[in-house]
Amino acid sequence: MSQSLSIDSQARWKQRFRAPTLSWSQVAAHAPDRGLVASNLSGSYQLHSWDVSTGELRQVSYAPKGVFIGRLSGDGHFIYYLHDEDGDEMGRFVRVPFTGGKPQELTPEFPPYFADPYLNPTGTMLGFLVGKPEGVDLYVVPLGPNDGVGAPRWVFHNPVPGLLGRRLLALSSAGTTAIMISKPHNPSTYEGLLAIDLATGECIDQLQAEPGTSVALGDYSPVSGDERLWATIQRGDTRQHLIWNPRTGERLSLDLSGLMGASPCSWSSDGTRLLLWQEDQGHKRFAIFTLAEQSIQVLSELHGTYWSSYFGNTGEIYTHWGMIQDGSVVGPEIVSLDAISGSQRHPLVVLDPVPSGRPWQSVSFSSSDGQQVQAWLITPERSGPYPTIIDLHGGPHMQRMVDPAPDLQMWVDHGFAVLSVNYRGSTGFGMAFEQCIVGNAGHWEVEDIVAARSWLVTEGLARPEAVMLTGWSYGGYLTLLALGKYPDLWAAGMAGIAIADWGLLYEDTHEALKVSLPIRLLGGTPEEKPAQYQISSPINYAEQVKAPVLVIQGRHDRGCPPRQMEQYVARLQALGKRIEIDWFDSGHGSLHVEEEIGLYERMLTFALTALKAK
Repeated sequence: MSQSLSIDSQARWKQRFRAPTLSWSQVAAHAPDRGLVASNLSGSYQLHSWDVSTGELRQVSYAPKGVFIGRLSGDGHFIYYLHDEDGDEMGRFVRVPFTGGKPQELTPEFPPYFADPYLNPTGTMLGFLVGKPEGVDLYVVPLGPNDGVGAPRWVFHNPVPGLLGRRLLALSSAGTTAIMISKPHNPSTYEGLLAIDLATGECIDQLQAEPGTSVALGDYSPVSGDERLWATIQRGDTRQHLIWNPRTGERLSLDLSGLMGASPCSWSSDGTRLLLWQEDQGHKRFAIFTLAEQSIQVLSELHGTYWSSYFGNTGEIYTHWGMIQDGSVVGPEIVSLDAISGSQRHPLVVLDPVPSGRPWQSVSFSSSDGQQVQAWLITPERSGPYPTIIDLHGGPHMQRMVDPAPDLQMWVDHGFAVLSVNYRGSTGFGMAFEQCIVGNAGHWEVEDIVAARSWLVTEGLARPEAVMLTGWSYGGYLTLLALGKYPDLWAAGMAGIAIADWGLLYEDTHEALKVSLPIRLLGGTPEEKPAQYQISSPINYAEQVKAPVLVIQGRHDRGCPPRQMEQYVARLQALGKRIEIDWFDSGHGSLHVEEEIGLYERMLTFALTALKAK
């Protein structure tokens, strides 16, 4: 826990980044012995086919900038992903055989697009949404028989732009119906679902939210010919889950009143049961909902960190699991759970453990308006007060949870305390907490960050003159904004792939992203909300910045384009401020482990230099 930089290639903090990890996994709906994972085993995040019976992983993607998102067909024959050359998330879909091979391009006549692949559970249809200034177009590509690929076909135009992200499209097992989001409600929810007949392009049914509610899209049943899917209607913090058949109009409400906070996460292979996940008041457990009886079977409470869970082979539950050991996470693994008791049965994929770190502690404090804010505290072994890093997650609609976190443990190894703040806008603390930032981006988040610093100093944990800010993406944005709005509080700031000027971001960002972040988060376009764009942009506080600033930015980033950051850096330089910028040759973050280590080493060097200057 020295406050001098450990640059040795085998330093413990670097080994944590190199430790193999599994980001997510999937099993083929109709070939449960075949799975897919994203892992950094090769030194960059790539897709790997997974032989479920043996646990063997085989790399199948070799994209120069890495691949993080992919889909396995329901029959287990092919793996689909977006191939891009420079990490800007603009490309075309390809597929490779499960056993590996040369990528086959699926839409060769299309210009590059920004989209995720969606497959129906039987693997007979690929669908995707292409964003344009005038709206979003739905395309489908027929797959098979005999592993054939049909011509891409336009199906439907939604005149509302910006409908891109995760869980925005679902395709029925029969390949006859698509469900897509109809209209944004706010930055993380939507006003309705449209059921589109893929043969005619007609809207055959809608699930429309009432005033004050929003909807969320679930998954289709994996049973061939079954036209049911689950969906969620949310009013405030109350969720109503239902089974919807848009072909018949049938809607079956699920009575989960006995399991507060539970949500579906997977269908059983026969379409008769739903796997539920509950995390409420610190309790974590699975449950199984049987549709015919409307009954709930609650499984044993779990200890550790769980994510990416689903029904696997022979009715078992497969889940990513991280063991919490002495307050830090070791793992993760993929394990099998008994579907009767929920007890762990056997590991399915086991990787080398992550070097252990210091324990996490959940803390809370009051913000400027009395709102309670939760955060995770990690401290070195020696007693404080410490030089301290306030870490800010991206999103904003995400939350920091306990995980191996090499990016946090790295600071602790070098003598810093770390407080990772789930500021307002974070998920998991109620809808009001999550949505109160909409229309006034940056205000309450920064108030929570300032309150975090005050709490650290009052508790004797932080040296007042040695508190620094860091974050990536939206966390980088908040770092720059807090440095300008409260300049006397910080010793330094380190912002990665950040937003500095919302107006220039709106001009330069991809059309598909304009609505998904600036318009919906700031309440309109720059012409409609000029004052808010000014108030929320860090560049307008450049004159007030006092602390040294390090910016790390991707040259091919579509979400946080280069020009707005170039203007911010030039502005601070013209004002004589202490600012440095490093560029890396990719998009919204790096998927290469050694490059990531290099970026964090740069942050460490900058922070330790700033600390010595103090």
